[in-house]
Amino acid sequence: MQQYWWLVSFFASFIFAMYIFANQIFKLKGSLIMIYRGLGTGLFLLLFVPFIPHQFSPTFYYMCIFQGFLIAYLDNRLFNAANRFGAEVTSVIQPLSVLFGFVLWFILMPQQFFDLCANPLRLALISASVLGIVFSVLMLKKNPLNQLALLYLLPALLTVTVLDIQGKVLMYIGRENVLAAIFYYSLITSLVAGSINAIAFFSGGGNIREVFVPRNILYAGVPVMVLILSMYTLKNYSLYLGSNPAYVMAIIYAYPIWVLLANNVYSRYVKHQDYAKPSKRVLISMVISIIVLILTV
Repeated sequence: MQQYWWLVSFFASFIFAMYIFANQIFKLKGSLIMIYRGLGTGLFLLLFVPFIPHQFSPTFYYMCIFQGFLIAYLDNRLFNAANRFGAEVTSVIQPLSVLFGFVLWFILMPQQFFDLCANPLRLALISASVLGIVFSVLMLKKNPLNQLALLYLLPALLTVTVLDIQGKVLMYIGRENVLAAIFYYSLITSLVAGSINAIAFFSGGGNIREVFVPRNILYAGVPVMVLILSMYTLKNYSLYLGSNPAYVMAIIYAYPIWVLLANNVYSRYVKHQDYAKPSKRVLISMVISIIVLILTV
């Protein structure tokens, strides 16, 4: 099954794109979406705790709690960055985190790097393919990044890198029952991050009635929770299968291409509003890079 890490990563990328695209359609406050995706998801998962065995080490639970705090911090940092520098600027975080993660994982797991060094051509192809995917995504989005924005986003960039690497470590810790590990990871991180985001929402003047508006729950809350659960499951399972989290995240974080294509289809048949077409050169570069990464890993 491990050789299919890339296929699971593709599915995770599609779900990620659906989540982003859905948020565009719902047009709810970002902080309200965070409550649904966090606290709503966590409370829903609590219903299934009696039916799912859990015998993980205390380290697993402590790391999940820590991840919840990191997710809440990341949400807050990205919202603030979007307000200060524009939403497009924050989109460089995930592609650049792949490069950070690629290097950091080899520092943490030097034997994997030495094994690749035994085959310089393979190392060169993998490195070039990861770089190709990352820069294709950045060129696709044409982000207006300046030095001040990059410095402000640096802590968020490091946070995303730590989240992805810790996700791989957590799946390794829970490898004897990886589906249960994914369940409790989703439960704990959702409850922790959701609770923090809920506090921020209400302390910022949010109205509790907004959370329980039936239309918001039905047309935004439920779809968001379904997509988040699917994304957590696929992302963490692909991290479990992949040898390096950067390989997995390089494919998952290629989701902007699916969003862009969906926007074009949606605008053509529903909104009748033109969106910028993706560059053919960028698309070809991304496709080639992904194929090379899959074949060489």
